[in-house]
Amino acid sequence: MDFFQAQQNARRKTAQLVFLFVAAVVSLIVMTYTMVMALQAFLVKDANQYFSWQLVSAQFDWHAAIFVACIVSLIIFSGSAYKSISLGAGGKKIAELLGGKRITHDTRDSKEKQLLNVVEEMAIASGTPVPGVYVLDDEHAINAFAAGYRTSDAVIGVTRGSLDLLSRQELQGVIAHEFSHLLNGDTRLNMRLIGILHGILIIGYIGYYLLRTIRGNDKNAGAILGLGLALVVIGFSGNFFGGLIKAAVSRQREYLADASAVQFTRSKEGIAGALSKIRQSQVGSQLSSPLAPQMSHAYFSQGVSTFVDSLFATHPPLARRIKRISPHFEIQQKINRQNKAERAQPQTAEKTQDQATDNRQRGETLVKTITAAAVAQQAIDSIGQISDQQLDYAHQLLLEMPVNVLDAVRNRVGAQAVIYGLLLDSKSDIKQRQLNYLQQHCSTELTSQLHAIDHTLATLHPRFRLPLIDMSIPLLQTLAENQYRDMLTHMQVLIDSDQHVALSEWVLLRMIRRHVGGAFEKANRVDKQHTPSQCYHSAEVLFSALLHHLVDDQQEQQRLLPLIKQTAEMPELNLLSKTQCQFNHLDQALSQLVNLQVQAKPNILKACLLIATSDKLFTHQEMELVRAIADTLDCPMPPNLSAN
Repeated sequence: MDFFQAQQNARRKTAQLVFLFVAAVVSLIVMTYTMVMALQAFLVKDANQYFSWQLVSAQFDWHAAIFVACIVSLIIFSGSAYKSISLGAGGKKIAELLGGKRITHDTRDSKEKQLLNVVEEMAIASGTPVPGVYVLDDEHAINAFAAGYRTSDAVIGVTRGSLDLLSRQELQGVIAHEFSHLLNGDTRLNMRLIGILHGILIIGYIGYYLLRTIRGNDKNAGAILGLGLALVVIGFSGNFFGGLIKAAVSRQREYLADASAVQFTRSKEGIAGALSKIRQSQVGSQLSSPLAPQMSHAYFSQGVSTFVDSLFATHPPLARRIKRISPHFEIQQKINRQNKAERAQPQTAEKTQDQATDNRQRGETLVKTITAAAVAQQAIDSIGQISDQQLDYAHQLLLEMPVNVLDAVRNRVGAQAVIYGLLLDSKSDIKQRQLNYLQQHCSTELTSQLHAIDHTLATLHPRFRLPLIDMSIPLLQTLAENQYRDMLTHMQVLIDSDQHVALSEWVLLRMIRRHVGGAFEKANRVDKQHTPSQCYHSAEVLFSALLHHLVDDQQEQQRLLPLIKQTAEMPELNLLSKTQCQFNHLDQALSQLVNLQVQAKPNILKACLLIATSDKLFTHQEMELVRAIADTLDCPMPPNLSAN
């Protein structure tokens, strides 16, 4: 399934979720008022009168029914709103509630370092910012989850049991499964589902509270006991509806994520092996946290076990998942019980490097023959996808990245130094002014790290630029808000130091604002989607800015304009003057285009790629620029292996 179709399906699931929620609310209102009528009947019946349905139904009153409906609706919607607001910080809030500990590369735990490397490779291969990584140290079961409203606030959580019991290949299969949920918009749906279900369950919580407040000498104890028990029963019904809703929106997506994990890694053994170990392990996949049930629909495998979950399981049975992935996996495991994986590991590493080299050589050959339109279509098709070649590329890129830069970007101060280093000018006099400014306004530690990597960054190949930015983001997101504001100020000074703003500088600043600045905003805001007709002017600004920055020849600009109109399916587009598409205009344009209808975004990106590849020279600078723009539009574009 392509990225845009998956995103559209996720939105349809959201509509289905709303429908199921409304149906559950109506059912709970009916049950609550029925309980109220029963309580009234019990209180008014005579001592010699039998308790019957006729007596209960006689208590019906429209005014009372409407009053109860309003009260129940208010309680449910208030509970949902409260929970949704509390999750406004995004995925990290879920990880922290489950007892997760954020890990970085300064950890001394080799298993945690391996996990970080796997996540980095997957992020680079998919073209997304590296998500925050959390380990649930108190959970010894094998499980994982992805959470977040968008890639900017996304996190990956992994249990300690997964780190201790899974091989690297199996861990990679689990992480690929979770990245599928991130790329397909499932995590956004999961976050909203948590908020909605909290409202449905809150009536039961009120019932439990009433039962705990009962005292034996209270003259109203009987009525309170009856009301409390009634609300607990209704709460159980809410749990029933919650399980039904989770099952309705979750189970099929697990099959799709399993299939995507196999597609991403080109390995059935990884994810099938992880599922098999869960099946064979004594600890299984069940989590011990009391808050685990709230996220039961978002785990890699079934995280809780209850009566309702057995009826409406959020995950398909392990045996069925394994059989779908690899029908003969367990038989093959018995045949290959000896240490075949360990013997093959060095060969796999060599094969990975050879494949990465072959991919680059093939790319250099293809660059001479492939058309711009074909490259554009290939890039669009790759959005939201991960191939084994791209994983090999990401692995090889990390191996080839200069060690001093790699070490720097993996600590918080060094990550800031890398971002500043990418903005240093090539002219020595301007660069010296920039360094003097940083020395006056930044810590000695930061300037020392910048001096240590300055020369390396100045000579760094362009293909490392975007991965470095993506790798810096999770650490920069841990800055305090005042530190982030200071960083933005310093970046702006560095950009303005030569009295000229390059397109690459503006893109870097926008990415930091979007992914790091987003940490200080509510991640759960819902923006209305725009139609292409509402975004006409924004598209004009974007295309005109790219034409002015990437195509110097005015005749070539005019030649490309009809092709852009055709590709973007916007026949009335005009080429704006430079003064009409300055960076402040471009900021406004992209802020509107990010909310463009999902199905219309491919045409916008195709037109951008058409401009970038119009000279048939598919340079890393041009392709990385378009990838960065795609990132700001919530369309993660993997590295293009045909770039030169």
